[in-house]
Amino acid sequence: MSRSVFPTLLVLLGLLAAAPAAASGQFMELDPIAEADRLYLAGHLAPALDLLERQIEADSADAAALWRAARAAVVMGIAEEGSRNQNLWLDPAIGWANRAVELDPHNLETIYWRGVATGRRAMNAAPSYAASLVQVVYDDAHRILAADSLHAGAHNMLGKLNYEIMTVSRIKRLIARTFMGNDALDDMSWENAEYHLHRAAEAAPETVLFHFDLAQLYRRRGRRDEAVDAYRRVLALPAIHPVDAGYQAQARAQLADWDVPG
Repeated sequence: MSRSVFPTLLVLLGLLAAAPAAASGQFMELDPIAEADRLYLAGHLAPALDLLERQIEADSADAAALWRAARAAVVMGIAEEGSRNQNLWLDPAIGWANRAVELDPHNLETIYWRGVATGRRAMNAAPSYAASLVQVVYDDAHRILAADSLHAGAHNMLGKLNYEIMTVSRIKRLIARTFMGNDALDDMSWENAEYHLHRAAEAAPETVLFHFDLAQLYRRRGRRDEAVDAYRRVLALPAIHPVDAGYQAQARAQLADWDVPG
């Protein structure tokens, strides 16, 4: 089984039905974490987040609930139009993820979702704030890869980070490097972007997002044949995670724009 960043097989199989109590005939209370995972995978993000927020209110030190709340909020932010609306979800996501990492600093899921939330927020941030966020993403991705060199999510984080930085004009990158002294910005390149995005798709071939991001890089670099192959892989995969259908719609639209059958 590939090492991916998503829930374990038990979670993917769904929440086990609550068994009746032997003596009283009452049903056992649902596990809020497992139920939140079930709702998340079913695409019911708002109910999942509501359940997790109630769990955090009941137990502010529940790291499992905190990183899952960050995950749900990130995905809800991605679905929003406009940076201001996205940030309404991404800012609390970063807060929950930071708390999760403080409570459970060796859990790769907590570090990963902080990196994802921070990376998404950096795309909407002013240069000085974006530079500090970029450094967090860079550090978190390398921290994960130091523990697990095959972690698909961490490779995708680094690949996407390189991609986004390289799409910024050279002048803006030079200004950022000169005045912000950011180590991460010194390590960005198209070669790094392709290497890490390819590693992510290779390590988790069943994940729609990773093939989509690789396709986007090929398209941006003018490598149409490779982009077509990657977009077709996006469409060939089952939509498992809440964002998958949206990425598949974008892949289908790009192929149609090129007059290429999906």
